[in-house]
This record gives sequence, C-alpha cells and structure tokens, in this order.
Amino acid sequence: MQTNHELVVEPIGLDVDKIARPMNFAELFGNNNPVELEIGMGKGTFITEQAAARKDTNFFGIEYAKFYWRYCSDRLRRNGCDNARTARAEAGFFLHEFVPDGAIRVLHIYFPDPWPKARHNKRRLIQEKFMPTALRILEPAGRIQVVTDHSNYFEQIDRVIRSTKGLTVIDYNRPGSAGEGEFVGTNFERKYRREGRPFNAIAAVKNGEYS
Repeated sequence: MQTNHELVVEPIGLDVDKIARPMNFAELFGNNNPVELEIGMGKGTFITEQAAARKDTNFFGIEYAKFYWRYCSDRLRRNGCDNARTARAEAGFFLHEFVPDGAIRVLHIYFPDPWPKARHNKRRLIQEKFMPTALRILEPAGRIQVVTDHSNYFEQIDRVIRSTKGLTVIDYNRPGSAGEGEFVGTNFERKYRREGRPFNAIAAVKNGEYS
C-alpha cells in the first residue's frame, strides 16, 4: 500500500496558486469537451471510474483534505485519466474564484459534510447563499446532483434546491459506475451501506438549453 510520501500528484493535481482566475477549461484540457465537476472527491472512486469510462468528458475534482486530494490525484494518474484534473481547495472559494460562468455540465456533490451540530449548520455547503454560485457555473440545462446519508441535512438540501429560482427538480441520474442498489458507488456510500444508513438523492436542471 502506498504511503502519503509515495503518492504522485502531478500532472493531474494542480497547484491552486498557479491556476488562472478564471480557469479556461478548453486550454486546460486541450479540447472543448463538456466539463463535470465533483466537490469532495474523497478517495476518488466516482471521479476515477467516470473519467476512465467517459473519455469524451472532462472531469475536475475539488478536495480540501490534503491526503485525499493526493490519493485521488495519484489514483487518476495511475488509471490513465488524462481527462481529469484536481485541486486542493475549499469548495465555495474555488467555485467563486476559479470557475467561469456557464462552464459546468454537471455538478456532483456526494456525501458533503453534514456538520450535524446545530451550531455548525451554518458551515454546510448547500444553503441559500451557495445556490447563486451553483447556478452561475452551470451551463444552460446543466445539472446538479446531490446524495447524502444525513436525513436532517437532506431536508435542508431538498428545500434549498426546490426553492431556487432557475432550477427544476428532475429524476436523479444514477451513474453507470454505481453498483446494484447504489446511488453513486463511492467508498463512503459502501461503508455507510454496510452500517445500514439510509440515503437520499436529489437532482435538478438549470432552466435553459445547451449552448
């Protein structure tokens, strides 16, 4: 098993201090393929399986935890996912500073930190103040998909997304890499499923047509 010192970040893992603001995804990937962005990659199960299977789509992943960012970047490299890039950053800051308007085809948010204590709820990613940014970065008819195992947080997520003008709730689209009965197929989901936790999912599309 690799240790933290053996994980190779480059060329997929980017130094956030050297990324242009805003990013130009066409220049970054060398093509005009659609871009899907995952917030909170963890060990990279989802983004690696998707990037390996769908070479006609570019994937960008954000992870704040340094070890997981390094682990995922190395995993993508080892699997030959040259259509993927990652950055270690806080999600709200990164989306605001680096992601241009209408650049993202699908925004994936799977098992975000629920911050379960009431005094910490304000730290949750998906709340009213986050949605203008999510809408801004999505291309017309772009999609947001969210899965959580935390019922209280899902109540908030569901309310916030359904009340956001410019979004229409649609059926959740289960990724092809998900196993039978899975919503996403991430390490977290498989761990939580063994623990018997329930899961909730929601998806919504930005009003408009693809450009």
